[in-house]
Amino acid sequence: MNAKMSSSVISKRLEGKTILITGASSGIGRSTAIEFARSCPRNLRLILTARRIGALYELTSQINKEVGDGVKIFVYQLDVSKLDEVDSFVSSLPEDFQEIDILVNNA
Repeated sequence: MNAKMSSSVISKRLEGKTILITGASSGIGRSTAIEFARSCPRNLRLILTARRIGALYELTSQINKEVGDGVKIFVYQLDVSKLDEVDSFVSSLPEDFQEIDILVNNA
């Protein structure tokens, strides 16, 4: 399978999915968010969480510049070491982001 065909298959499998990435402000989490957006630049929802909210907004800007507005992004400041924050997290998501298909638990 060539790279173009492989990319097309991945894009179709991700289309319409909601992906939650913890620890998305840097390193592996940040790179994972960028790669998901590149793989499926249309009809994808990303929930990006980390303690550093400013870094998440920078990442959102980078993704929007690179792939356009086909990737919907919701950022949320979250410290996964604080149980009370984690407990209230999912219920505080906008309705169209509440059904999470993929979790990248990086934090």
